[in-house]
Amino acid sequence: MTASDPPTLASGKICYVEIPATDIDRSAQFYNQAFGWQIRERGDGTTSFDDTVNEVSGAWVCGRPPSPEPGLMIHIMVADAAAAVDLVLAAGGEIVQPIDPEAQETLARFRDPAGNVLGIYQQPGLAEAEQASEPGDTPLVDPIPEHLHTVTPRLVVRGGAEAIEFYRRAFEAEEVGERFTGPDGGIIHAELRIGDSIVMITDEGSDTEAPARSPSALGGALSAIMATYWKDVDAAWERALGAGAEVVFPLADQFYGERGGRLRDPYGQQWMLSQRIEDLSPEEIARRAARLNPGAG
Repeated sequence: MTASDPPTLASGKICYVEIPATDIDRSAQFYNQAFGWQIRERGDGTTSFDDTVNEVSGAWVCGRPPSPEPGLMIHIMVADAAAAVDLVLAAGGEIVQPIDPEAQETLARFRDPAGNVLGIYQQPGLAEAEQASEPGDTPLVDPIPEHLHTVTPRLVVRGGAEAIEFYRRAFEAEEVGERFTGPDGGIIHAELRIGDSIVMITDEGSDTEAPARSPSALGGALSAIMATYWKDVDAAWERALGAGAEVVFPLADQFYGERGGRLRDPYGQQWMLSQRIEDLSPEEIARRAARLNPGAG
């Protein structure tokens, strides 16, 4: 997050801090010089501050005694504690607890011009992160796109554009982002959001080095089945059938505490549709399985 981003709003967040001061302008100047806090004037004329990532705001108040001894401690995050100590001293503060090189965490305590004691905390890795975020450098990139999980299925189909329209009707899929297509108009990459999950779509191609074939090209064979869960599986089942899916296994209550069935879409992919209807222990599931197949085991 940067100072231009809106702050995170959530119940329980620490959002506002009032710091005792004897000279508000002096305190504002100190925290701006030492830690880069942004100083502003509220509508009522109060001198206020925002931290460097626009997450915590506050103001300085006169007429309250400072906190000269550690009680409720506020720590300010920095990339380099030693450099922060130098800035505190240069801005007119006092170091009351220097950095302990033998400690597991890099900490220090300082006294501001009004006499309040606060802490400095060096966040591991922050120096490298801030350096990479400087203008002209390669920005930090989340290695996993925010809308994806560790594993995301990619379905290979014949007729990707038509398949996407079917998934809209059958599963209320929503296309996410832009499609990437080849010179022949075939879909190289498209993403659909179904419920809270992403499914990627690719048209089968003619690549002989790494062939990817749809079930239609393999005589209906497939090595993976899409397993989905629904709050109302009966409604989802009827919607998919109405869109053109066909039944592989009918929808029914299963011994393991779920109501489910399996469908085949017009492009050869198979979909398990399920809804949990009972919360069963492994022992109860095993007992039910044994009753269904007494000769097993």
